[in-house]
Amino acid sequence: MKRLAALLTLSVLAGGARCQDAVNAETDEPGERRYGFFSGDYEPSDPLEYTYEIEPFVWFVSPGGDVGYARGTELVDTENLSIDDPALYGGAEFHIIRDKWRFSLLGAVASQNGAAVQSTARTLGPLAVAAGDTVRTEIDINTYSLRTGYRVWEFEPDPNERGIPEISSAVEVVAGVRAFDYSLESEIIAGGTPGSVEGDMFHLEPIVGAKWEIHFQDQYTIDFSSNFGYLPEIDDQSSSSLDLTVGFKYRPTPNVGAQIGYRLLVFDLESDEVEAEGALAGLYGGIAIRF
Repeated sequence: MKRLAALLTLSVLAGGARCQDAVNAETDEPGERRYGFFSGDYEPSDPLEYTYEIEPFVWFVSPGGDVGYARGTELVDTENLSIDDPALYGGAEFHIIRDKWRFSLLGAVASQNGAAVQSTARTLGPLAVAAGDTVRTEIDINTYSLRTGYRVWEFEPDPNERGIPEISSAVEVVAGVRAFDYSLESEIIAGGTPGSVEGDMFHLEPIVGAKWEIHFQDQYTIDFSSNFGYLPEIDDQSSSSLDLTVGFKYRPTPNVGAQIGYRLLVFDLESDEVEAEGALAGLYGGIAIRF
């Protein structure tokens, strides 16, 4: 009887050991491993936790279109005022991501300062310019946005042997506000009676849009985003805008990446002081830091 009890005990212990080995072998499967942060193991964050992204960038952009002073007065092409040369300007984006939500703060600045001899007589608001006068003009167009995005569709297949999906994709709907901080100043510096005129405008408009991202092995990302803003005339100010961006991002690690892309911001701004119908367009590049 004692010998039978001992045999039963040994059998139970051996079975338990085999089960523990099976569990250990299953947890050590390569498909359960995550790779990432500076070649260390990477565990995906809890979807209920916050993720933060900072993306400073430079923008090689050129203002284009027509600008002028006071509603209803003559508009002049930026080329005729020598304020259409492309140059490097800066900006940044800050994102807070939690589960399906993304909260974003974005900003970009652009300015031009040029002088041009006028081939024809014209008026810049109250300023009369004769043919042959040299006019110096300075323009500043700064844009800021506050957006909320919600992921309405996503696709992610089973992970590969490294625990990372080969390809994944997601679509967000976006809503928020965009601010334009715009100023224009012109001055006759040679050829005629000296004089100057200036005006500025700060305007807010609601925006709606969408963003589509495609990820390849959590290292390469292509994204397409567009949003449209509009506000009818209020207190002698009105605006409309269309923002289109195509970008490519490479992440050698999950936390640090490099990005490049093209952005086109079309706008129509009017106030009782200044007016602009044009666009900012050009290549951008920068880094992306996620933590």
